[in-house]
Amino acid sequence: MTDDTGAPARHGEPIRCHPSIVVERSLSGIVVLGILVMQAPIGGVLPALLAVLFVGLVLFNYRQWSRTTVRFNEADVVVERNTLFKTKKTLPYAKMASVNINRGVLNRVFRTARLQININSGSGATVPEAVLTFGEELAEEIRAGMAERLYGSETVSDEEEPAEPTVAFSPADVIVHGLFSVSTYQTVFGFAFLACSVFQLYTSAGVGGGALVSLLIFVVVQVAPSVSLIAHYYNYRVYRRGETIYLEHGLIRTYRTSFAASRINAVRVKRTLAARLLGRSCIEAEVVGLASGSGESLRPVLCLLKDDAAQQRLLEELVPEFVYDRNPERQPAGARSVLLVRAAIASFALVLAMAWPSLYVYHAASTLAGAAGVVLPWVLPLATALAVLAISYATLVSYQITKFDAGRDLFTFVNGAVDRETVVMNYDKVQMVRVERGPVARIFGVARGKVYLLSAIGGASVSSGYFSEERLGVIGETVMERIASGEYDYRKNRI
Repeated sequence: MTDDTGAPARHGEPIRCHPSIVVERSLSGIVVLGILVMQAPIGGVLPALLAVLFVGLVLFNYRQWSRTTVRFNEADVVVERNTLFKTKKTLPYAKMASVNINRGVLNRVFRTARLQININSGSGATVPEAVLTFGEELAEEIRAGMAERLYGSETVSDEEEPAEPTVAFSPADVIVHGLFSVSTYQTVFGFAFLACSVFQLYTSAGVGGGALVSLLIFVVVQVAPSVSLIAHYYNYRVYRRGETIYLEHGLIRTYRTSFAASRINAVRVKRTLAARLLGRSCIEAEVVGLASGSGESLRPVLCLLKDDAAQQRLLEELVPEFVYDRNPERQPAGARSVLLVRAAIASFALVLAMAWPSLYVYHAASTLAGAAGVVLPWVLPLATALAVLAISYATLVSYQITKFDAGRDLFTFVNGAVDRETVVMNYDKVQMVRVERGPVARIFGVARGKVYLLSAIGGASVSSGYFSEERLGVIGETVMERIASGEYDYRKNRI
């Protein structure tokens, strides 16, 4: 039995979290102590000291759990800890952005769930304001009742299947997203270390430490992020009911969340180079209050990499508030001059940086016999020349691609020579606008705009290309005009 808040029948009475939280909080310390025990010599004082520390850690977390209570009141949730350092945290329902369910390996073992309460603020953007562990059924019951207060409707239960969205996501879509949504610059950097590792293995007699280090960097930079994304978005599902958007995904750690569409500050449509070659793009949202507390700082993804037609359908289905007829304008001629100056400086710096490595490779490879001794000495100089050509090409593409559009309620920045990004923002969600003019930009009469928003990763900024200062000033002027005219309602957009 629960009341309208989703709290247990003893409404307002203090309850404790599930006792398994003692194991959760002690686990990392237990692992460290276990490693120290295995490395400690047999006998002596150290093993006994580590055993005392183990018992002390468990007793400390047990005391924390036994003296921490949670009350679900009419207007707020109160988390109170009555230990040596007493704390009391009050979380009003009116200030909550979302209430999420997160289940890790230990939660599955103990059949529990972590109830995460997020406040729509910069300080609570990356870390939940409260993480409460309850039995799985109780956690779902509490979340359903709290969601009714937050969104005005019950969350979807496991037995109640929501209306299927027009776009479905298969395991193949998850794998494609994991492989090809990683930044192109990160991919190039990773494969450069892979090539370096292969070269070091070829030029050395055996498997050297340098080759292993380069291979490890490739795994960390390229392989690990892709595998992590595949596990994170496994069994991905997204849908909208009324004014609420629901997200579910996860392989090892399952994640279920919901948030009001009005909480979205901006929408990003992203395309890496590989995704563009496949004709795909993904959608991310800037929305505060979805922190998972698991060390991840990912924006909520509303659409995995899908073909552009499917992405557009899902965009109109999930966030029609951010769809409008755009009439983007390109950068003026002065922007091209600024970009060419920047490209010349970057090319010169690259040539200087690659001079010494090129000489090293030249001397190391010139001693090799056969075709390798002829080809390898020129690999880095040729790669440097190609990189300079790539910088020049990217500069020209960036000048053509970068756009700006200012609509009535929304405005858009389009950026990216290699990885392209279209960001649609709401004037009423803008925190601050800064128009900057560097020394080179002033010579050619252009400036860059930077818009600051609250995001799931904390404070986020979106930069424009080079436009006239007066044109970019329209953003700040429009925000102030909406406030002065009453069109901007701070009560609906408070954070």
